[in-house]
Amino acid sequence: MPHEGFPERAMVFGRSRHLVGVLSTPAGGSPSPPGVLFINAGIIHRVGASRIYVRLARALARRGALTLRFDLSGIGDSSQPDSQFGGSRTEIAQRDVDEALSLLQSEGAGPLIVAGLCSGADDSLAAITRSSSVTGAVLLDPFAFPTRRYYTEYYGPRLLRPSSWWGVITGKSKAAGTLSGTLKLKMPSWQRTSEPADFGDSASPTRSDYLRSIEALAARGAHLLYLFTGGLPQRYGYQDQLFDAFPRSDLRKWVELEYLPDAGHTFRSERMQQQLEERVLHWYDSHYRSAKSAQAPTR
Repeated sequence: MPHEGFPERAMVFGRSRHLVGVLSTPAGGSPSPPGVLFINAGIIHRVGASRIYVRLARALARRGALTLRFDLSGIGDSSQPDSQFGGSRTEIAQRDVDEALSLLQSEGAGPLIVAGLCSGADDSLAAITRSSSVTGAVLLDPFAFPTRRYYTEYYGPRLLRPSSWWGVITGKSKAAGTLSGTLKLKMPSWQRTSEPADFGDSASPTRSDYLRSIEALAARGAHLLYLFTGGLPQRYGYQDQLFDAFPRSDLRKWVELEYLPDAGHTFRSERMQQQLEERVLHWYDSHYRSAKSAQAPTR
């Protein structure tokens, strides 16, 4: 079905023919357009929270990208794979993502980009770490490491509230214990190896593994856009937290970082959806849009 000048069609794919997605094909684009894959956030189906995947996918298609928003196994319209293709949640999700990337390539996509919110961001980072064919990732509210400043700003005001201390006395609050442990934080020694770590598992990566992976991605020229919102204050609290978590690295040179303190985790506000769209398109234009396509109208 055509939409705003470009066709969209439902796709059924995967080894078990159990995965369902919607492919948006750019009209009059290049023979090998960038392919963008959107990965489920939690159990929300392929439209994304507040339909942001639909919005971003169509905006990128207008920019000349081939986009696919699909449902992982057991989510939305996708069923579980046949028993011979079973495994852990992580193993099944990785196979699903690999098959979706293969579909984009079979449809003529050139450079591949992955994008996702929350768990979808973590799966996206695992995908770009695992596959050299993926050259970029848009990571919305991904996993984040705390810093001393984060703990001070997040827990400090809470410890000044009488209700918080009553929680400590009654054993119902974790704030005091967490802050106490934070004051003893020591940055780890940086262990650098040439092999990236695959942290697509549910277990949190160590700081050294995480940095090692980002360094490996930077070495191969991958483009990363991190975008954090104020919707998860228990995870991310200020603009440079990502950089401060790795004070001895050159992370500022390798990744783009945006912090939207007024945005909710699910981008329910039209104003914040517009801001998100503009930031993602700016990143895409900077790294993937050809000079020829940049001259074409976007709307």
